[in-house]
Amino acid sequence: MNIKGLTSKLVRRYGTRDPSRIATEMGYVLIETPLKGIRGYYQYAHRCNIIYLDNRIPDPEHRWVCAHELGHSLLHKGLNRVFMDTCTNMVSSRYENEADRFAVDLIYSDEDLRLLADCPLPDVAECLGISYEIAEYRMNSIAAR
Repeated sequence: MNIKGLTSKLVRRYGTRDPSRIATEMGYVLIETPLKGIRGYYQYAHRCNIIYLDNRIPDPEHRWVCAHELGHSLLHKGLNRVFMDTCTNMVSSRYENEADRFAVDLIYSDEDLRLLADCPLPDVAECLGISYEIAEYRMNSIAAR
């Protein structure tokens, strides 16, 4: 199943695009605490899915970070980004890009984004608070009516 298919399945199952609510209903533990140097991270420990979120970030960013970390948990279970970055030659940017795609697919419906279809991509990216590349990916994935 592709990323957009996975997010669509989650939205149908849980009736929301709110990543915190989806994670909670899936049994994840969400811990909001001050973090230093990062906005959030995912951990699987003792058969428990945990998402840590910096409690000092504003709501729209908080929502994005939660969705991004939920994406890591579902798409990259068993991968340790810190280990990959410090102890291997693996490129973690692929996994970060996939988690960003998951977040944008989860948070923004095709219907919501159709309103921005005629806007230039830099404006869409700025409006949504995402990178140009992720805006381009998401706007190109809007299903025909």
